[in-house]
Amino acid sequence: MAQLAVLTGDGALLESMRRGMRGRHLLVGARSWERLERLILERPLTGVLLDHHDMGAGNGSAASLRYIRTSFPSVAVVAVARAWSDPLALFRMGRAGLGDLLLLPIDDLVRDANRTVGRALRHGTGALVTRAVSPYLPAAETCAVRYALEAVERGWTTEKVAARVGLSRPYLSERLKSFGLPPLGHLLLWGRLLHAGAWLPDPGRSAESVSRQLGYSSGAAFRRLLRNHVGVTPTELIRRGGRKWVLDRFLDVCGLRPADRTAA
Repeated sequence: MAQLAVLTGDGALLESMRRGMRGRHLLVGARSWERLERLILERPLTGVLLDHHDMGAGNGSAASLRYIRTSFPSVAVVAVARAWSDPLALFRMGRAGLGDLLLLPIDDLVRDANRTVGRALRHGTGALVTRAVSPYLPAAETCAVRYALEAVERGWTTEKVAARVGLSRPYLSERLKSFGLPPLGHLLLWGRLLHAGAWLPDPGRSAESVSRQLGYSSGAAFRRLLRNHVGVTPTELIRRGGRKWVLDRFLDVCGLRPADRTAA
């Protein structure tokens, strides 16, 4: 599951998208580019969907899209183009750097929106980390890692994550530890760290905005999280490689490494 913003003034389209997601993703509406940017900075969003009809047909929309893409490259972008969309405007969107385009009339969103959003999120933190750990863990433990990342976006507690896996929290923590993973509470902290590793390198963000995305009351609390768990400042985390560096630390801590890399 991911939390996604939808740029649209069409309530019917937003509801069609929600039906298409079938509860897989949480959608938050935005009626302007300014509101969309505030949501990106304040919410733990991993993607945005853009209703082409409400983006405007001029160069201003292309410039706004380009700004979002360059300021927040970690955010996946999908455009929803109506059957009657202006081809020239779509071309401008492509020139602005749109990576994935959903060219469907509203009636088809229920059928195909979830699949298209899944493709757009294939390089996101949840998908990347799940692919990295799944060769070394059973299904329940792999799900726990994935849900720990989703917990950041959905505001889930440890009890909620355990319930999603289908186990009690204490028993799940014991199972996690038996495979080298941290107990559930610490696993959720790693989920925050991994998201922070993806968000901090975005040019449009700051340590303070990322701290708000993660639900911390202050930038100082977020900096303590980084210092206490991975021993770096936000600036050092960016310099060392952001998400990839945090993921490498997580895999090292858990002993989830291929044999040849461990030996090296």
